[in-house]
Amino acid sequence: MFNFTQLIIGVVMVGLGVLAVKYTFQLVNMTGRQDWIENITGSGSTYGVFKLMGVALIILGLLIATGFGNDVLNFIFSPLRRIFTPPAA
Repeated sequence: MFNFTQLIIGVVMVGLGVLAVKYTFQLVNMTGRQDWIENITGSGSTYGVFKLMGVALIILGLLIATGFGNDVLNFIFSPLRRIFTPPAA
């Protein structure tokens, strides 16, 4: 079922993701280099991680805007469903 609120949220998320990918250099200048990321993945990888987060935000925003977000997230997290369900009495 179409939900206008999901469409707006999805479009905003896609816009923020595009801005994050396009302006990664300025974003890193504002937040600073993340030492814990660079210790794990190597020098200069803060830019790459921010770009990956922007692309993930774009994909998630598209899923939410089109209404497939719940279905995809249920499929991805379905193996965890057994862990969080209470045991049968």
